[in-house]
Order: sequence, then structure tokens, then C-alpha cells
Amino acid sequence: MSGWVAGAVAVAGVAGAVISADAAGKASKAQINASQDANATQLQISQDQLKAQKEALDKQIAAAGATADKQLLVQRETLSQQLAQNESALAFQKQMYEQTRTDFAPYRESGTANLNQLNTLLGLGTNTGATDFGRFATADFTPADFTANKDPGYAFRISEGLKAIDRKAAASGGLLSGNALKGAASYSSDLASQEYQNAFNRFQTIRGNTLQPFQVGAAAGQSAAAMQGQSNLNFGTAGANAASANNAAYGQFGQGATGAYGTLGTGTYNAIGNYGQGTTGILGAYGTNVGNNLIGAGNATASGYVGTANAINSGVSNLANSYYQNNLLNMFANKNNGYGFSDAQANNFMGSYPSINTSGT
Repeated sequence: MSGWVAGAVAVAGVAGAVISADAAGKASKAQINASQDANATQLQISQDQLKAQKEALDKQIAAAGATADKQLLVQRETLSQQLAQNESALAFQKQMYEQTRTDFAPYRESGTANLNQLNTLLGLGTNTGATDFGRFATADFTPADFTANKDPGYAFRISEGLKAIDRKAAASGGLLSGNALKGAASYSSDLASQEYQNAFNRFQTIRGNTLQPFQVGAAAGQSAAAMQGQSNLNFGTAGANAASANNAAYGQFGQGATGAYGTLGTGTYNAIGNYGQGTTGILGAYGTNVGNNLIGAGNATASGYVGTANAINSGVSNLANSYYQNNLLNMFANKNNGYGFSDAQANNFMGSYPSINTSGT
């Protein structure tokens, strides 16, 4: 009876150890599965976060690009307007310049014609075949010029005077008389003496009156040419100012474009930096969580192994104890058959104990 009880106890201990080991294995597996599920969930979360980061980056870059495009468009429109205004101003200046040339053309042409005639009268230039070439080359009126009848007034007056003397002498019957000849000689001498100074003065007057209109016309042409030159200068200055304004407009456009591209680059750089930081944080958190889950799974696996080992050890220990107890009981039970302990051996093995008090005290 005692052996059967000990066997039952041993079987119960082994069964409990097996149940405990199986429970520990199932708990470990459940924890491992939970860790894997957590890793999968964390992976999905991380992927969603990375996708959101990428969408945010794309939006930021697109927004920066759109802003830069708008700024460049405004810059180009401003440049076009400035260039158009400069071109319009220069076109107006050119129109005024052409009108000025048209207005001054008759004066310039008249001045040129007067200057050419003035040069001819003064004996200048290449028109040497002209009838009046050199007529008033000098202001001198010499007696030789006087006697050469360069003063038509003197020749007319002396001719008319001599005719009058002849008519008078003929009327008195002394046409070829000595008195007539003497009178004619006296008249010619006196008239020549009187008329030389008059002829000189007339020559100067005629010379001045002849040259003056040509001088005035040439001066007017010179003045027109000077004013035309100033108009040319004004037009050249307007062209230079228009070119300078165009250069300034291009410079402002370049500065604006540089600023727009700089802003675009800064915004893109910052967006990419933020994206890198966010991605790093997401991947770091994912790695940390997965690592913690793996550590938890490892701990669960180890715990399952330890629990299984402990349950098996406990079952083996209980089985061994039951075995030894069963043998011990059998030895006590079989002592009268020569196979068990004697009372003296039992006392030596179990030790000496005091007698059981059966008195009830």
C-alpha cells in the first residue's frame, strides 16, 4: 500500500512538472508573438511616419519653388516694364532728334551755300573757275583799281561830264577848240581827285554789303549746326542714360533673382534638414522599440527555458524523492522477511527519538 501511494505521488509530481513546463513554454511563445506583433505594428507606424515626413518635405519644396517662381515672375515683369519704359523714352528722344535734324536742315544747307559763295568771293576754296572768285579777296582799293574803272560810278560820271562839255562846246562853236580841251582835262582831273575817295568808300560799302548776307547766312548755318550738335549730344546722352537704366534694371533683376534663388535654396535646405532629422528620429525610435521588443522576447524565451527547466528539475527531484521514500518504506515494511531494517538499524538510520507520549499529558 505504501509503495502504491509513493508511486502515485511521483506520477502526480511528474505530471505537474510537465504541465508547468508546458505553461512556461506557452507563456514564452505568447510573449514572443506579442513582441513580433509589436514589431510589425511599430514598423507600420514608422513607415506611416516616414511617408508623412516625405509628403511634408515634398510640400515644403513645392511651396518654396512656387514662391521662387512667383518672385521671378514679378522680377521679370518689372524688368520688362522698365526696359519698355526706357525704350519708349529713347524712341521719343530719337523722334525729337530726327525732327530737330529736319527743322535745322534748311538752315544748315543755306549756311553751307552762303559759306561756299563767301569763300568764292574771298578767293577761298576750290571753285576757282567762278566769275567772282577772289573779287573781294582784300579790302584794298588802290589807284590802279580806280584807273582800271573798277568803280563803275566814276566811269559813268566822267562819261556824262565829258558829254556835257562837248555839247556845251558845240553849242558855242568851239568843239575842238583849246578851251574845250582844257575844260575837259580840267574836269577829268578834278573829278578823278574828288571821286577816288568816293570810289574807295563805295568799294568798301559794296564789299561789305555783298559779303554781309553771305556772312549772316553762313553764321546762321553755323548756329544751326551748333544747335544740331547739341541735339546730337542730347540724343547721345539720352541713349547713354537709357543704356544705364537698362543695366540698372538688369542688375536689379539679377539681385532679385539671386534673392529668390537664395530663399529657395535656404527653404529647400531647411526642409531637407528637417526631413533628415525627422527620419532619423523615426528610425531611431523604431530601432529602440524593436530592440526593446527583441530584448523582451529574449527575456521571455529565457524565462520560458528557465521555467521549463525548473519545472522539469522539480519533477525529477520529486520523482527521485518519491523513489527514495518508496524504497525506504519498502525496507521498513519488509524487515521481518530479512530484507528490511532491524529495529536497531532503523534506530541508527533514523536517529534516536523520545518515546511517544500516549498518556494524553
